[in-house]
Amino acid sequence: MKFEKFIEKLQHEGKSELTLRQYRSSWNRFVKWFDGEDAEQATQLDIARFKRTMLENLSPSTVKQTLLHVRAFFSYLTEQGDAPDNPVENVDAVTVARTTPKWLNKNEQNAVIRAIRRYGDIKELTIFTLLLHTGLRVQELCDVKLTDITLTDRKGNLVVRKGKHNRRREVPLNVDSRRVLEQYLSSRNSESEYLFDSQRSPQMTTRAVQHIIEKYRKLTGIENLTAHALRHSFCHELVSKKIPLDVVARLAGHMKANGTPNIEMTLVYTQPSHEDLERAVEELSWT
Repeated sequence: MKFEKFIEKLQHEGKSELTLRQYRSSWNRFVKWFDGEDAEQATQLDIARFKRTMLENLSPSTVKQTLLHVRAFFSYLTEQGDAPDNPVENVDAVTVARTTPKWLNKNEQNAVIRAIRRYGDIKELTIFTLLLHTGLRVQELCDVKLTDITLTDRKGNLVVRKGKHNRRREVPLNVDSRRVLEQYLSSRNSESEYLFDSQRSPQMTTRAVQHIIEKYRKLTGIENLTAHALRHSFCHELVSKKIPLDVVARLAGHMKANGTPNIEMTLVYTQPSHEDLERAVEELSWT
């Protein structure tokens, strides 16, 4: 099937499993709307009608992503000579207002750590500490091997060997990360080469990590406690402390194809949070 060949191409390009699932979901959404006919023969008018239908039922961000994925597949068909042109090419893109990423403030971070100390163990504490203090993506965390970590009395380093787009980067470990890692490693009873394993596998899965995070979301009542929020917290904290944006970009793995920091991606963390806006208007209060 042509779409499966397209997915194989994306795999070779280093796309993550999550990204591949999103491409499948987008194409399946279009095929379902096309009502079982040969969706690969769609015209520009078909795409425009599909877009209007989605806008009536889905969020603008979902519509935008779906069209981007469908457009990529039709570009592939065109390159392979299986389609005369790309019917998505001239359909107007969906404008999505940029939203501020959700991050945890210091009180929320402290509440999570308190909950882990009460209900969790050193493994869960290490997972949360690393996500908060290194900004790793969940897949990157699961891929960390023991040999990727270097610890000394005053320094520490973690190597991300296969980040987004297969990019390698090094993240220094601060004193909090080093302390919890030393405790975890001294109590660890596993022969796995990976830093985190599970009862069923030598390597912990992203779903297992997300399940742990969900556990503490319920325990703390912090609605925006997600893996993304922990990563966003890392970036926001650095920006708030006036760390240069190119440094934050390198630490977070925000890099361009040419290997230079993608500051544009990091700029989003300079935007005010909802709490910042609330404090601003409270300055006008008469009481």
